Amino acid sequence: MELRNVLFDFDGTLANTLPLTVYAMQKVFKNYDGQSYDAHEIVAMFGPPEEGMIKKNLKNQSAAAEAIELYFNLYEKEHENYVKKNAEIFDMLHLLKDKGIRIGLITGKARRSYIISEEKLGFKGIFDSVITGDDVMNPKPDPEGIKQTLIKFEADPAKSIYIGDANGDTLAGKAAGIHTAAVQWLEMSQSDTYPANPEFYWTKVSQFVNLLKSSN
Repeated sequence: MELRNVLFDFDGTLANTLPLTVYAMQKVFKNYDGQSYDAHEIVAMFGPPEEGMIKKNLKNQSAAAEAIELYFNLYEKEHENYVKKNAEIFDMLHLLKDKGIRIGLITGKARRSYIISEEKLGFKGIFDSVITGDDVMNPKPDPEGIKQTLIKFEADPAKSIYIGDANGDTLAGKAAGIHTAAVQWLEMSQSDTYPANPEFYWTKVSQFVNLLKSSN
């Protein structure tokens, strides 16, 4: 398989940001609703960007704007405590760049939190396209963000893949008509199983790197 366009999800795929997101959301709902949610309950709210998650699920609606600010403040303040740089991920991304493969990012997270992570993790300038949850009308598993990227890249679908840790990522990639891979190569993933049947399933970054080296 020849790959010329590799598109990624972000949380749980390129950075282990899920524990940080869960922590900050738990604090928000505890603070403003007195409600305790476990990690699975927070992850079940995923879909819209974080502002949308809070607006949709917060019972104390009059405090929504304040709750959103608390979330982003916690996300930035605690980032270095929760999210570490991953050398394997960086090496993989630079291998793609060295091969002249275009790299796209399609994430459901808000641009505001993505920019915090991009800055703190050193991802600036790596991606040829970044689409956040703020840039689409329809979040994944809708393929809108993937399709936008494919159009921008003038991509051949047969030479394109979407890689993510959630079952919804596989559904979105399939709906866009490209190859799909599910990964559980970081400490926390959004999905435990993949009923959408991705073409590839990787638990180590090296499995994808070996595919790249053998097929391109």
